[in-house]
Amino acid sequence: MADETKAKTAGVRMRRIARTILAWRTASGQDQMEVAKAVGWSNAKQSRIETAKLPITPADVMTLALHFGRPAEERDALFRDAQAAQSSRWLDQISAEAFAADVREYVALESEASEARIFKIDVVPGLFQTEDYARAISMLGSAPDDERREERVQARIRRQARLQDEAPLRVRCVLTEAVLRLQVGGREAWLEQLRRIADLMEVPNVDIRFLKSENGAYRAMGYPFTVLSFDDSEPDIGYIELLRAGVYLEQDTEVQPYVEAFEELWTSAEEPAESRELLTEIIGAAG
Repeated sequence: MADETKAKTAGVRMRRIARTILAWRTASGQDQMEVAKAVGWSNAKQSRIETAKLPITPADVMTLALHFGRPAEERDALFRDAQAAQSSRWLDQISAEAFAADVREYVALESEASEARIFKIDVVPGLFQTEDYARAISMLGSAPDDERREERVQARIRRQARLQDEAPLRVRCVLTEAVLRLQVGGREAWLEQLRRIADLMEVPNVDIRFLKSENGAYRAMGYPFTVLSFDDSEPDIGYIELLRAGVYLEQDTEVQPYVEAFEELWTSAEEPAESRELLTEIIGAAG
C-alpha cells in the first residue's frame, strides 16, 4: 500500500528519472532480469524503478549509472535529480487523511514545477493564503470536530516554501476583483490576507494581476484553473479543481486551450502598477 501511494505522487521528476533509467538499460541491450541480477536486487524492483512505481534513491541511481557505464556528468546530473526529488517529498510526512488523493498529486506536481500559471475567480490560491484565511476555507464543509482540519491548514502553509527555496517557483496569477472583496474569515483575517497579497506582489518570482469587475466579461469565466510548467522540456500539466476532486490535463490538445486562455486573461488584467493601485484602494477603503 505504501508503494502504491508513492506511485500516485511520483511526480514529474521521478517519472523523468525512470525514463532515463529505462533508456540506459535499452541502450545497453540488457533485459530487466540481467540488470537486477548484476546490481543485486529483484527483477520486481527494477521494473518498478523503470515505471516510477518505486521512488529511486540517489544511491540506486549511482549503482545503475556505474553498472551501465554512464559518463560522470550524466551520472551526477541524475544523482542530483534524485536528491531533489527525495527532498521535495515532504508531503509524505503528512497523513493521507490530510490530503484528498487528487490534492496530494497536485501538490507533488507543484513541488517539482518551475512555473505555475494560476487563475482564480473567488478564492486566494493556496500558495498565497495566510493561516487564518486557510483555516476559514478549511472549515467550510468540514465537521466541527474534524481533527485533521489544522493539519490541512499547516500542510497548505508549508507548500508556500516553494516561493522562497533555492530554485523558487515562478508564479503568474490572475485574480478577479471578487477575490479581493470577498471577506473570508471575518474582516481582520480578510485584511491580513490582502496585505499578504500586497507583500507577495513585491517578490521577484511572483506576478499577481487583477481583473477589474467594471471591465465586464472575460475569457474562461466560471472556470478557474492552473497550468504547471517544468524544466527540461517536460510537458505542461493543467489542473481544474472541482468540489471533491480534480481533473488533470496532460495531453497537449487538452492543455493548450488553457494556456491560450491564461495568456488572454493576462493581457486583459491590469498591469502591475494598476493592480497595486486597486489593491491599495480596497485596503484603504476597509481601513
